[in-house]
Amino acid sequence: MAKVAIKPGTHLYPIPAVLVTCGPPEKPNIITLAWVGTVCSDPPMVGISIRPSRYSNGLVKQYGEFAVNLPTADLVRVTDYCGTVSGRSVDKFAATGLTPAPAK
Repeated sequence: MAKVAIKPGTHLYPIPAVLVTCGPPEKPNIITLAWVGTVCSDPPMVGISIRPSRYSNGLVKQYGEFAVNLPTADLVRVTDYCGTVSGRSVDKFAATGLTPAPAK
């Protein structure tokens, strides 16, 4: 088979969707992200990518922390919902029935 060259792009699939929680305890937020990956195994580190225009980008910058949550198949609708509405105007925890908890 001959080598095929393709234009640069975001072609790494499948990319698992995760729910990233962030913000202050009194008003936490959830964002669905697919651009998440392992950065290092020792120490364990993951990298996330959030557009600067997203509400959660400012929360992560302001509070300096976030938690990566791996949703199970039964949370597919919740995961989709959290990726389609903004935390600026919607309390996603209240809307989805999820319960915020402090990260460890």
